[in-house]
Amino acid sequence: MQWWCAATTAEWSWSWRPYPGVWLAMLLIVFLYWRGLRGAGGIGAVGPLRAVSFGAGLAVLWIVLDWPVGALGGGYLLSVHTAQYVAMTLIAMPLMLAGIPAAVYPGTGRAATLLRLLARPQVGLVLYTAVMAVTHVPRVTDTLMATQLGSFGIDLVWLFGAFALWWPVQAPAGYVRMSAPLQVGYLFAATIPPTLPAAFMVFADYPLYALYELAPRAGLAAGTDQQAAGLIMKAGGDPLLWIAMTIVYFRWQHAEDARERRDQAYSPQEQLS
Repeated sequence: MQWWCAATTAEWSWSWRPYPGVWLAMLLIVFLYWRGLRGAGGIGAVGPLRAVSFGAGLAVLWIVLDWPVGALGGGYLLSVHTAQYVAMTLIAMPLMLAGIPAAVYPGTGRAATLLRLLARPQVGLVLYTAVMAVTHVPRVTDTLMATQLGSFGIDLVWLFGAFALWWPVQAPAGYVRMSAPLQVGYLFAATIPPTLPAAFMVFADYPLYALYELAPRAGLAAGTDQQAAGLIMKAGGDPLLWIAMTIVYFRWQHAEDARERRDQAYSPQEQLS
């Protein structure tokens, strides 16, 4: 039995396969979140929308790690492997972070110091880019995805890179926070690094990853699969960042309008009248 989705030499089959390691990981995350909510006063204190957001992000994470998506991406289709990366980085992580109340994070100590460092935009962007670049090097992918431990390691590193990307934008008060216009610029800058690996996958004359080239076919030829992977990374990832930029912009506008209304309501002329 495989505990985590990784490459195999078996022909692809739609017969269900269990991956207990994925289930245990999801249960651990749920347990840690439950403990965090208890410490923050429970769902009633933090609001049900946070729990819904976290649950939605966890559901996306579970879908892309478990069968069949996890198995297909683990050793059959590069396009599915890339879709896993996009979903974990640009959907699951921001939803999960939005669902974690500020009271869960430490206010002092080494952990808080580290979180303040990670909240700096230059640190977040560099770490996100480094994780994306290294984990998409063909030799790294071919080597690690061939084992369950290596595949598990790539998933963990992806989650760390996703956290590094979103933390400067979603960190609560008390940590380094950019202004809304800078957040929009930061997220726009995050659309640039995936361009290079996506271009390599789309325009390469031959398959870059031996693991996916030599894998038992699961519906797509190796060349077509690789081109689809490049398109998913760029054309699938950028719109998700644009949506995030739009949300940040309209929240900023709403806050500015509310501030202007408060200033008008408590103007000196009205206070003297």
